[in-house]
Amino acid sequence: MAEILQKMMEAVTKAIENALGASLSDIAIQIGATLVLVVIVRIFFWNKITAFLEKRRELMQQEFDSAKEANEDAKILQEKSSKEYQELKAQSKDIIEKARKRGEEERGTILEKAKTEAKDLMDQAQSEIELEKKKAESDIRKEAINLATLMASKIIEKEIDGSEYQDLTVDRIESSEKL
Repeated sequence: MAEILQKMMEAVTKAIENALGASLSDIAIQIGATLVLVVIVRIFFWNKITAFLEKRRELMQQEFDSAKEANEDAKILQEKSSKEYQELKAQSKDIIEKARKRGEEERGTILEKAKTEAKDLMDQAQSEIELEKKKAESDIRKEAINLATLMASKIIEKEIDGSEYQDLTVDRIESSEKL
């Protein structure tokens, strides 16, 4: 039976060697070396590795918190900018509306002033025309008187009779009125 057990062990060892490409002793040595390496790392380097990983975790947490805070600040700034934009937009509408109203008022004032000036010019021109007309009538009367005087002197010189004098005077007055 020991022989059978021995043959089975050899068969299993050969099967493992064929399957893994290594002997059972090689595998045992590798497992032992790995365990020794883990123990050495655990004793000498484990604290340094965990400290490094903890620092890295803290740094990542700080960066995450900083990014979160920056995001919140950006949202607040965006809201503030949006409010300021809306306020500026409303102010610009008010300014434009005030300017439009002021323009309309100035337009009305200018039109009223122009109408008043035109009326004043028309009144002044009418007054000047009336004065010129009166002056012309006065000049015509003076001319008629001068003509009448001249005719009277000519009549006296010629000593014509009264009917001729009257006809001559009427003709002269009518001709000067037509002027």
